[in-house]
Amino acid sequence: MNILVTLDSNYIYPLCVMFNSLAKTNSGRDFDIYVAYSSLTDEDFEKMEKALVGVNAVIHKVPVDNEIFAGAPVLDRLSKETYYRLLIGDILPADVYKVLYLDPDIVINRDLSELYATDMTGYAVAGGKHMFGFFENINLWRLKMDSDCNYVNAGVLLINLDEWRKTVTLQQILDYITANIKSLLLADQDVINHIFQHSTLYIDERLYNLDEKTFRRYSSRRAGKKRIDLDWVRKNTAVIHFNGKHKPWREGNDYQGKLGEFFEKNKDI
Repeated sequence: MNILVTLDSNYIYPLCVMFNSLAKTNSGRDFDIYVAYSSLTDEDFEKMEKALVGVNAVIHKVPVDNEIFAGAPVLDRLSKETYYRLLIGDILPADVYKVLYLDPDIVINRDLSELYATDMTGYAVAGGKHMFGFFENINLWRLKMDSDCNYVNAGVLLINLDEWRKTVTLQQILDYITANIKSLLLADQDVINHIFQHSTLYIDERLYNLDEKTFRRYSSRRAGKKRIDLDWVRKNTAVIHFNGKHKPWREGNDYQGKLGEFFEKNKDI
């Protein structure tokens, strides 16, 4: 299984927690993990190696020139390294045809093989929604996306590299950022949603990209047949995502979210 992560040193600890959870839930599997970075140290990579005890994992260092996205807008909680996933068509080996991109602020709760085996024929990316109703419509309008498309969260993306490379070049991505720099309110996530709006496969965010906001939505009565609770999450959800400004590793016992237990049981690395 191929996995891509992008980060700076500020996210080494949560990444190692994610790797620890991956080792616990996917023991016996083989992983090629590509780490795209511009400022990590040898010590950072040593920490990653220690966190992956229990799985057959090879870490591939992928250094990136940080000036590539020098003019791209970023959010307070996002570093420039988040844009490195846009380089995926160029920085990964040509014989890598599928990769699972994961943000470092994630915990793996179940085996990932079913997600990774998803048929991606005709699709460049697969992702889950985190926006609904009015807020999704605003994003579709803002990015000039068709109304029958969904805006997906880019923190968990299964990527068909053959389709990605056929759909867009790096220069086209850079040109799009330059031409739309003022409208990219959610950084490279906006870029991915616009460019791949017609080649995105939608996956169940309850299973593969569950954050606190999405949990609140699906744990309410209005969710109907899709309603879930914490016990359902423990048994079924593969990927827990601690996106947004509130992070369990920063707030300790004061973390207010319902999903904090999944970080707590994996934090000792």
